[in-house]
Amino acid sequence: MAFKRGILSFLLFSFCTFGTNAQLIVDTNYTVTQLVENVLLGNSVTVSNIKYTGAQHAIGYFNGTKSNIGLANGVIMTTGNVAVATKPYNPVDRGVNNGLPGDSILTVISGDSTFDASVLEFDFVPYSDTVSFDFVFGSEEYPNFTCCKVNDVFAFFVSGPGIIGQKNVALVPGTSTPISINTVNGNCTSASLCGGACCNSNSKYYIDNTTGTTVGYGGFTTPIKAVCQVQCGQSYHIRIAIADAHDGFYDSGVFLGGGTFRGGVNPMNIVSVPVDSICPNDKVSIYFPINDASDVYTWSFDGGVVESGNFGGPYVVSWPTSGLKTIKMLMTGACAYNNDSIVVNVNPCDVIVPNVFTPGSGDRNDVFFIGNLDKYPNTNLKIFNRWGQVVYFSSNYNNTWNGNNLPDGTYYYLLTLSNRESKKGFVTILRK
Repeated sequence: MAFKRGILSFLLFSFCTFGTNAQLIVDTNYTVTQLVENVLLGNSVTVSNIKYTGAQHAIGYFNGTKSNIGLANGVIMTTGNVAVATKPYNPVDRGVNNGLPGDSILTVISGDSTFDASVLEFDFVPYSDTVSFDFVFGSEEYPNFTCCKVNDVFAFFVSGPGIIGQKNVALVPGTSTPISINTVNGNCTSASLCGGACCNSNSKYYIDNTTGTTVGYGGFTTPIKAVCQVQCGQSYHIRIAIADAHDGFYDSGVFLGGGTFRGGVNPMNIVSVPVDSICPNDKVSIYFPINDASDVYTWSFDGGVVESGNFGGPYVVSWPTSGLKTIKMLMTGACAYNNDSIVVNVNPCDVIVPNVFTPGSGDRNDVFFIGNLDKYPNTNLKIFNRWGQVVYFSSNYNNTWNGNNLPDGTYYYLLTLSNRESKKGFVTILRK
């Protein structure tokens, strides 16, 4: 940037998740490996040797469904703090200076010193003749520093077979022009401190966010697809880099669409019904539309119990334990193989044990009813009296114990779930 920028007093955030309803939400709790493998990665490509250089709070997961960023979710990389991107745009906000070095390659592109670089890189093998991903670039430098000599800089460098050196694929669609504040912008003549010589450059790819309330940048691009020609089955390297130029203030960010880094340009679309709000042992239907019956499909269900299904599905699967379950599909086809994956969120759905029930009441409280017990078949229940004697036992309890004509009083229970977790406490029989 050609202007001297002042020092910023910025409130550091102590939380790892930022944003509220009706705005961008970001989360820095993910590891870099999780961000690539579980968030960014799509089908027909494998990745390895994942590496990140930069501030920890400069990279994270984002959810854009309640914002105007144009991407549902993905990975955000910034030159400052991801939290800056969650605030309503403020023209006097100068972002965060992390005091970190820039990047030598971006310095060459910028033509000036760079600072606070965030660099994500990894090796990948595409099982297609192209690799692509969706992205949005935004910045606090929009619109005041549009058309200035130096601006924040970013690039997506791909190297490997058939590519001479490193190829930047962060380009204005259909051109060889790198995307920057000066090459993609809107009607900034009155706002720019550097004149308006470059204003309205490729404006159809630009969103003016100066009145925006859901994203903290003054402007950003529409979602753009980066595409690179590759050789199927060969090993490549990508380097996703962004940095401040001239000084460390005024944040910029690049948003990488979740599940969009793939071989080819279209998803293979594994479908799970449902994909969320699932409890242990719930049945989930999973399928993939088969296009060529001559292809060979191999599935893996991350420890799931397959109750039925073959070929492209639907498969009926359940999981006895909670957690994020990654379903993978491997398809042997014309180009070595294609692969796809989807993550199903199985929630803990803990059992709910009452502390009192009323035999003879004629309603659900008539028996010792344990909520969510149907999620844990073959659950063992023992009931003890005050002297430690077992007065009731079931190796597959199904919410039928009505007190067995035991006198009113307090009893001790020991519940052993099918996942071997134990619950214990007291329950009172109280007849009406």
